[in-house]
Amino acid sequence: MHLEQLDLTNFRSFSKEQVSFERSLTVLVGENNGGKSNIIDAIRLISTPLSGRRELYCEQTDIRFGTVPRTFEINATFDGLSPPQQGRLLSATTDDTLREASFGLTYDAEGKQSHVRPALWAGRFKAKPEYGAHEMIRHVYLPPLRDAKHALASGNPTRIHALLNHFLGERDPDDVAKNLARTSADQILTDVDLAVATGLDVLTTGVRRQSAALGFNTDEKLIDIARDLRFKLADHGITPEDLQYSGHGLANLLYIATIAVELERTDSAELTMFLVEEPEAHLHPQLQASVLNFLEERAEQSLKPKEDKDAPAGHLQVIVATHSPNLSAWVPNKSLVFVRSIVPEIICNNKQDEQGAGEVGEAADPQAGQTLPPRPESRCIPLAKLDLSDPDRRKIDRYLDVTKSALLFGGRVLLVEGIAEALLLPIIAKHYVLKGRPTDLRTFRSAVFVPIDGVDFTPYAKVLLSPFNSVRIADRLVIVTDGDKHTVDDGQDLPGEKRKVDLETLATQKIAASILDVFVNTYSLETELVAAGNAACMKEVYLSLHPRSEAKWDEALSKAGDERAKLIQELFKTTPKGDFAQLLADKVTTSEAFSVPGYIRQAIEALVK
Repeated sequence: MHLEQLDLTNFRSFSKEQVSFERSLTVLVGENNGGKSNIIDAIRLISTPLSGRRELYCEQTDIRFGTVPRTFEINATFDGLSPPQQGRLLSATTDDTLREASFGLTYDAEGKQSHVRPALWAGRFKAKPEYGAHEMIRHVYLPPLRDAKHALASGNPTRIHALLNHFLGERDPDDVAKNLARTSADQILTDVDLAVATGLDVLTTGVRRQSAALGFNTDEKLIDIARDLRFKLADHGITPEDLQYSGHGLANLLYIATIAVELERTDSAELTMFLVEEPEAHLHPQLQASVLNFLEERAEQSLKPKEDKDAPAGHLQVIVATHSPNLSAWVPNKSLVFVRSIVPEIICNNKQDEQGAGEVGEAADPQAGQTLPPRPESRCIPLAKLDLSDPDRRKIDRYLDVTKSALLFGGRVLLVEGIAEALLLPIIAKHYVLKGRPTDLRTFRSAVFVPIDGVDFTPYAKVLLSPFNSVRIADRLVIVTDGDKHTVDDGQDLPGEKRKVDLETLATQKIAASILDVFVNTYSLETELVAAGNAACMKEVYLSLHPRSEAKWDEALSKAGDERAKLIQELFKTTPKGDFAQLLADKVTTSEAFSVPGYIRQAIEALVK
């Protein structure tokens, strides 16, 4: 059993959207303010905390701005019910197959100022859930960790108190608090008591004599004990020290470990959703990988069959919201859900044209009786539902490393063949094409640059251009590729031109031709830079890497056309292109005579338009 989809209607940034989830692990990725946290909070509202301590409640501010009537709805659908689960969740099932169950929450604030209670319902008839049914689906929430050291080491008792309660068992918390009470037997306290008592006796003589003793609270509750306890941390084998001497990243791991303790209770529920926001905070890539592996292992372990077939399944489903390209690169692409904010086409004043389609215009403010500009809304693209072949998915999974996975976090994407283009284009844009145009330069810098280390752009273009409910990952896609004319005989089509035609055909099929631009040169990057008039500075860079090859360089440049292109490519077969591009970038930065090849200039302009 797992959360299959979440339907959100007028909830915060969502107008009407359906979010899909994978069985074990789903990773929500995308731009800032896209709506990832709103998805997490919707799940927190629709399910019960595993600890029993609810920290989030419905509020009128959760209703999408401008919505009439003033109401929102959350509907969670759970798939894969086992026969015992079908019996326990019968009132929540959605049809006669009993494979699915749903729980919904409706919050109606229409005509109310405060004290609005949400209505919880279940199943196809939206009836009140049977007693105990809704409580069989729980969640554990791990918030974004900005300062775990403060949360664990300060007087805030929340985490330690939660752990003490977790291990109470059948014991009375007051009895445990008494057993943990601090002693007052030390001689130093006796000395303080005697000194204070002497002065107090004099001060109260003739009034009402008083006696005093220094000691700990004799009526301490468990939360008072928790408030004064402190976690300590150190490398393995060393006596733990106060958290102030540890780094933020390791403190975050300690905090995650304290949350994970609560997951031991998952056996008491049919399904527990572990909701994790930004687990990458303060963690370097290796520790991020460790956190992800930990989450995946917990989810997989929970799927093992239980000995007692009638006991709750105890399944764990992990849902992560992240900005880390590391985390998004280390999971199968089917586990990724891209979340973004768009400005939709608005039905203006509920008017319809002759065909019944809504007019694009401004949204109405129901309270003020006026029109407002269209408001952004959050939309989701589950990569599992995109039309990709299995070979395409395998290729994307193999090549979606840290650099390439960044394409899931930006609306403007530039795909190039290799590292040389990725290094040089930003420098060329800054110092030549977009010089003196700060707004366009900021737009260019906000784009994602992806060297695919080859020429097979198709799988990446499919991911970026394929629509899901009329929404795509990319707002703009620019592809730069070599023509490779020197690799074919006269009269044959250029390989680069063929790639361009295939990509443009794909874009047309995806109804995305307007957001794709493909730029092809005639030969290759190095040959085109020479042809543009940069032979002198390129020779200087080349000889710095191959000091004894001046004759070879001069021989290559003495030729023309296809023959020169072939010889230049021979020169660069033994040249690390990344090293060459780095050195050339320095020349481009300091030279006033650099000439930008036309196709590169066009690609840069297309990316910022």
